[in-house]
Order: sequence, then C-alpha cells, then structure tokens
Amino acid sequence: MKTIEFESAQNVKVEYELASVGQRVAAAMLDMLMFFIYFIIFGMVVGFSGWFQEDMGSFLFFQLLLMKLPWIFYNPVIEYLTHGQSLGKYILGIRVVTISGERPGLREVFTRWMFKGDFVWISADFLVLFWFGIGLMGIVYAGTSRRTQRIGDVMANTIVIRNKSSINYSLRDVLAIKSQDNYTPEYPAAIRFTDEDMLLIKNTIQRVKTQPNPETKKFAIELADKSAELIGLSETPSKRLKFLQTLLQDYVVLTR
Repeated sequence: MKTIEFESAQNVKVEYELASVGQRVAAAMLDMLMFFIYFIIFGMVVGFSGWFQEDMGSFLFFQLLLMKLPWIFYNPVIEYLTHGQSLGKYILGIRVVTISGERPGLREVFTRWMFKGDFVWISADFLVLFWFGIGLMGIVYAGTSRRTQRIGDVMANTIVIRNKSSINYSLRDVLAIKSQDNYTPEYPAAIRFTDEDMLLIKNTIQRVKTQPNPETKKFAIELADKSAELIGLSETPSKRLKFLQTLLQDYVVLTR
C-alpha cells in the first residue's frame, strides 16, 4: 500500500493512499463501458446500416466524428469539471490531484490527455492501434513507478489517490486502548494534547509496524521529537516508538 502526505493550509499533514494500478485500469474500463453504451445508443438513433457501405460519404464521416468527439474529449473535460474524477474514478473512489494535493487545472488535465492518446480516435485507420500501445505502456510504467504514475501524470505533476484510506482511525480506536489498573502516567503533560494529536500518534505507530520503510520511520522520529518538545522534555527518549506509545496510554488514562 503506497501513501503520500500533503500539508494543509493549517500546516497539518494529511495522508492519502495512492490508487493502485488495478484500480486505475478498472476505472478506465468502466469509462470505456460507458462509451460503448453511448456508441450503441448513438448507432440505434442514426442507424448502423450505412456505416458498412463502401461509399461512406461526407455525411457518414460527420456521423462518426460526432460519435467519437465525446470520447476524445471526455477525460480532460470531465476531470476538470469534477475536480479530477471521471465516472469510472468516481465509482472506484479515486481521483486525480496535483503533487501538492490540489485540484488539477486545465494545464494538468490536458497534459494528461495528450499523453493518454485519446486524440488518435479521430482517425479510423491503423493509428487507433497506437492508442492501445500508449495504454499498455502506461500500465507498465505505472506498475514500476514509485507513485504509480503513468507518463502523463509525470509530465503533468499529478497523481491518483483514493478518496478514503482503507485504514481508518477514529476516537473509538483510541478509547479502545485498555487502561491498566493502578497505572501512573509517566508524562502528565500529555493531557495538553488533543484527540486529533493522539489519532495521529496512533496512526504513526501503526504505520511503523506495518510499513517500516525509511519515510515512515523518519516521520515517527520527527513526531516523537516534536511531542517531546511540546511536553517540555529537554531531550527525546532514545526509544522513540515506545515513547509515543507511552504518551498515547498516558493521554487515554488522564482523559478518561
């Protein structure tokens, strides 16, 4: 499970999970399904029979062009209007955001569109095969990317995240920690923290246990140092993870 952190306007770090390659492919397939449904309805309205005649004529050309245009410009338009979500992404619960966590602008969505290759659908010849090649290359690239980005995301400085984390923590999770009989808080100043602070500490402890990578450990160290500073300690205890766990237990006991 890959994650990314953004810093809000209030200097609060918020963590989101990156959408997996599978989720992104599934969202694209749902969008394609919607297009094929549109294609069938369009064909029923204007009639399929003329499409297979040798003498297509200019009228049929414009029919096909009219049929293709919504698909060609679907992704950039819908992602701009809905703050980074196509129908498929909405169903899968994922969205496009910039590297800084903001909604994508026109530059970002059209850069992603250019490197997705949807514009080749304006052609009716073998160039359409180029679109499938771009899609396959995007899947391979995203699968090896640290942030599961395809080439269009890299060029546009965007990523695709999950709207909600698969690991959710609430105040109930903190209060579920059982207090010990005759327990004496080691750090009485822990009472100055808030419930949100404790949720962040609990979340960090959990991440260190499940994702012991350098970034997670570095954040835990910084959090421990900042917490020690806030409660007036001259230096942070050497066993920082145990220190955070003790702070959490002290807070629960002191506020119950």
